[in-house]
Amino acid sequence: MLSKLFPERLPSTWRLGLLLAVLMACSTALCISVAGWAMKQNLSSIARTVVLDDLGEYAVLYNRNGLKEIKDVFAAGGHENDQAVRITQPDGTVLFEQIPLAVEGYRWPARSPKKLKTSETLLMTIPHMEKTQELLAGCQVLADGNFLWFGRTDAEDRAYVEHIRGHLWLAGLASTCFMLLPLWWFVRHVLRPVQDMMQSTRKLAEGHTDARLQAPGAVPELRAFATAFNNGLDRIDALTAELQSANDNLAHELRTPLARIRGNLETYHDHIDNEVARDAAARGLEEIDRAAELVQTILTTRAGEHKALKLHLEIIDLRQLLSDLHDLYKAAAEERGLSFVLEASESRWVLLDRQRINQAVANLLDNAFAYTPRGGIITLVLTLHGEEARISVSDTGPGLAQTDLTKIWQRFTRGSASSASTPGMGLGLSLVRALAHAHGGQAGCRNRDEGGAEFWIDLPAGDPLVSANVV
Repeated sequence: MLSKLFPERLPSTWRLGLLLAVLMACSTALCISVAGWAMKQNLSSIARTVVLDDLGEYAVLYNRNGLKEIKDVFAAGGHENDQAVRITQPDGTVLFEQIPLAVEGYRWPARSPKKLKTSETLLMTIPHMEKTQELLAGCQVLADGNFLWFGRTDAEDRAYVEHIRGHLWLAGLASTCFMLLPLWWFVRHVLRPVQDMMQSTRKLAEGHTDARLQAPGAVPELRAFATAFNNGLDRIDALTAELQSANDNLAHELRTPLARIRGNLETYHDHIDNEVARDAAARGLEEIDRAAELVQTILTTRAGEHKALKLHLEIIDLRQLLSDLHDLYKAAAEERGLSFVLEASESRWVLLDRQRINQAVANLLDNAFAYTPRGGIITLVLTLHGEEARISVSDTGPGLAQTDLTKIWQRFTRGSASSASTPGMGLGLSLVRALAHAHGGQAGCRNRDEGGAEFWIDLPAGDPLVSANVV
């Protein structure tokens, strides 16, 4: 419920800080309000008692010695600056009045109460004409029928309440500062480690399988969770590595039996006169060739990833290599109703394995042709940046999902746009990346702003003679 009070993008740290600040402000305001009300009630009760006591004392003095003794008391300074005394006749005529400067500005009653009996007391509150202070005035009938008025302002009480409120606000501020200490602890040992874990999980979602949850300064529960989660990831990585190793070993072991079976089928095909048997043998040879190609792709990918692939390096012209590929795929583009464009204005001689680079670029072109609808455009581009060359293939197809940008480079993984009508086993892009890695380069992809996807291969393009001497 409280989370709806804050914007969605506001970090949890600020949410918690603002929530604590609001709670502390409300608590402090409530405490000050209750304390101020209680003090005001107590001071009001005290003020009533003081007014009644002083009123009685002055009445005794007047009844004993008349007005002279009251004047003597005031002349001797026996009163305070916030207190006033008046003696009036029943018609309101003032016989004596002692009103200090602090008590001026209050409208005393013009006439004395008529129903008040001798020795009875009446209390009333008189507002000031300009200020917020009030005067608590008491009235008592004297023995001779005159009226004694005694008043006391609440200025001192108000000042005392404000003074206490100031101290309470300071105490509330200090309490708020102390409350920030648990907030600091919570942010340091809970929220920040959770944010670090979220960052690690984002890396995992992007395909960085070596990322792990890090929580060195977190609370024990979060550290235990991170340890258990990391152990699970380590187990998954171990199983994945074991599975890839089994695939690689299986592919390596299958190569020789497949070659023997193929040789036997060729012999059978060449020495059999039955047309049905020859046709069956031919189809068997095609299937064996597909299986052998798959095995070879797995082995090449593994060797390229570990830079153990044997390359037949030669100095070639990259622009000419791409031009040959463009000529090779031009007919297929026309047949599919696609526009196939080559952009390679600058030539560059480089040292690389022609067959392997042809194979990598052909894989990218095959994917572009498979996913681009009729009427689309496929562009093969050569870009040179210093001692680096980029070969890119862009299309106007459906593009890539966000999770595909890193996942599709893994073995046996296909993009979300693939379907049963698009052939493949998810090995093409892993082979492209392995071949680029074997040449000391890298491969990548992105979604184009205008629609479609772009795949590229970055290759070293320094002086080929120097590179040849280094090799």
